[in-house]
Amino acid sequence: MSVANLPPRSASADAFRQLLGADAVSEDLARRTLLSQDIWRAGESIAELVVAPRDTGSLSRAVAEATGRQMAVAIRGGGMSYTAGYTPGALPTVMIDLTQMDRVLEVSAADMTVTVEAGCTWKTLYETLKPMGLRTPFWGPLSGISSTIGGGLSQLNAIFGAGHYGTTSESVVGVAVVLADGQVLRTGAAGKGPHPFYRHYGPDLTGLFCGDAGAFGVKAEITLRLIRAPAHEGCASFAFAEARALFEAGAEITRAGVTSELIGFDPALADVRVRRASILSGVMAMGSVVKSGGSLTKGLKNAFSMAVAGRGFLSESEWSLHLVAEGRSQAAVEADLAEVRRIALAAGGRETEATIPRVIRAQPFTPLNNILGPDGERWVPVHGIVSLSQAEPCRQAIEGLFASLAPRFEAAGVYTGMMLTTLSTNAFLIEPVFFWPEARREIHEATVEGGMLAKLRRYDANPVATALVAEARQSVVAVFETFGAAHFQVGRTYPWMVSRDAASQTLVRAVKVAVDPTGQLNPGGLGL
Repeated sequence: MSVANLPPRSASADAFRQLLGADAVSEDLARRTLLSQDIWRAGESIAELVVAPRDTGSLSRAVAEATGRQMAVAIRGGGMSYTAGYTPGALPTVMIDLTQMDRVLEVSAADMTVTVEAGCTWKTLYETLKPMGLRTPFWGPLSGISSTIGGGLSQLNAIFGAGHYGTTSESVVGVAVVLADGQVLRTGAAGKGPHPFYRHYGPDLTGLFCGDAGAFGVKAEITLRLIRAPAHEGCASFAFAEARALFEAGAEITRAGVTSELIGFDPALADVRVRRASILSGVMAMGSVVKSGGSLTKGLKNAFSMAVAGRGFLSESEWSLHLVAEGRSQAAVEADLAEVRRIALAAGGRETEATIPRVIRAQPFTPLNNILGPDGERWVPVHGIVSLSQAEPCRQAIEGLFASLAPRFEAAGVYTGMMLTTLSTNAFLIEPVFFWPEARREIHEATVEGGMLAKLRRYDANPVATALVAEARQSVVAVFETFGAAHFQVGRTYPWMVSRDAASQTLVRAVKVAVDPTGQLNPGGLGL
């Protein structure tokens, strides 16, 4: 691509308006700036244009027009990433904003599939299916109020349903993907209908577009399989004096396959969650717990237990583990929770009031006020996925790294926390997070609720502290590498391509050439 040969922005904008309509194209600097950022950093440049197609046909035309004009294509869903997965590089870029493609296209209770547009949020899908008694097996990340299903498939997700069903891609049947030249590629076995009913027919083409960071194509439509929503659920929480004991219990509970969600916090992150909570949000959570209890009596009992426990159910030095079991009968749920208790107590855990998992289940998709720290600090995670046997050694190595950086952290006002969760019966996700004093950016102003934002402190620009966080994040990635970790949200952050063997690299490059010959779809994504 030659920047010198590109037409002026206004000429490109006019061409897109003729294709898509005037309201689908924006040259507004504020909008281009906002959409060119993720939670961690701004792109190398600001997108030349923002284009918001409304269906698969207009998306196809937009991608073909952009690549025909020798412009790079970046693809943005909810924007809740932190790995430069969609931010523009140095080349003039058209930002494809998929949030207008937000419809649930078809629910087939007969075939147990649902098809959505890529910009549909997890919250929208969940609320559409809930009155029907249906659900997808994996049903979203904690950021599902804004995070889109297309973004989730490009980046991959954890949390809701992941304990039983794994990550996003493991619930997907097929996709419709727009390639660099505008062609629409459809995967899966479609039978006689417009959407696929089953994933596997010959080689698994769907898998190529799962976790691809948008480097192979732009998701337009996604078909996921359905399950009947479990009729019963139960929650449990445990406190551990030592991290080792929590990781031991978490790994064994995961092997047992008895929880739909398992989430853990170190003492620092548990404290942050409590400090973030307001009296109003506590009251709202109580109401949601009452409604979600399955019956009024059970809901009131759960809410009363939470009220009695208050926020003092953990000491300042304890690690905590929070779990949800679900099933077709209450007896099955209780049997799973009995196994959870047996394992946790044997490892040295102390059962506490299950406030956190009840609130998370009652309000699964809450406003994303947690993209800033409790006092308005900047926040950014980094994560790795390791085998169950390597989780505790990996945790120790990360804490050793942080101990070595402690004097510099203290001087710069940086503090850390750690969250963990699990995937199916065989993987542990460890997510260290960083908080530090730094000016917030447009994405924070646009995402955090206004009432919350007004209460938070503003910080001046602090490049020294931010550089230290960047160094520490990269050091954590290096630790993860020594444990053979995998990563979601590869973007331009995690070393996926260089970690592949020579034969895999050759195949990946050949696929990239086949779907995007001139390398204009998310250049740099996946390390390509």
